[in-house]
Amino acid sequence: MDLERVIKTRRSIRRFKQIPLSMDFLVNLVDAGRLAPSGANLQPIEYVIVNDKRICEKIFSALRWAGYIKPEWRPAEGERPVAYIVILVQEGRSPFSDVDVGLSAENIMLLAWFHGVGSCMLGNIDREMIREILGVPDGYRIHSVIALGFPAEKSVVEESDAVEYWRDEDGVMHVPKRRIKDIMHINRFGCRGGDSNS
Repeated sequence: MDLERVIKTRRSIRRFKQIPLSMDFLVNLVDAGRLAPSGANLQPIEYVIVNDKRICEKIFSALRWAGYIKPEWRPAEGERPVAYIVILVQEGRSPFSDVDVGLSAENIMLLAWFHGVGSCMLGNIDREMIREILGVPDGYRIHSVIALGFPAEKSVVEESDAVEYWRDEDGVMHVPKRRIKDIMHINRFGCRGGDSNS
């Protein structure tokens, strides 16, 4: 895929094929995250790669999935992520850490998708459980978890002002995104035309 197609087709994936991801591949994803911009170049982020099956199972139990899907839903046995990248932030190192995480995570997820690997960034997580599972010391905030694996589902964009995604009868996830004409201003706020006088 070219870069534009990677960006425009990447969606959150929540069902995964049980095909292992190599450590070399996962390290390459972290390297892509490492090379993202960092406010004042303070670089407060560290990463924990998890691909051991037993530890993956423990991490899975600390995650909450797809809040808009009712009743409460989680990937079934046989469709769970095969690896995770846990994003840590060194406390007190940077006032820009949340922005840095977003930039880093997007690099990771885009590179994964370039290689056909799906991802889902999760922030609704049990941080204390993850801290205990991974032995994360004090002084680090567990920011989020990126779940990874080859997709076992399809996800498509729906142009809409709605926010709640849904899964249809064929198992396809539909994700509303605001229309570009509703979120774009040209040269000044409220101007939808080609120049500031329109």
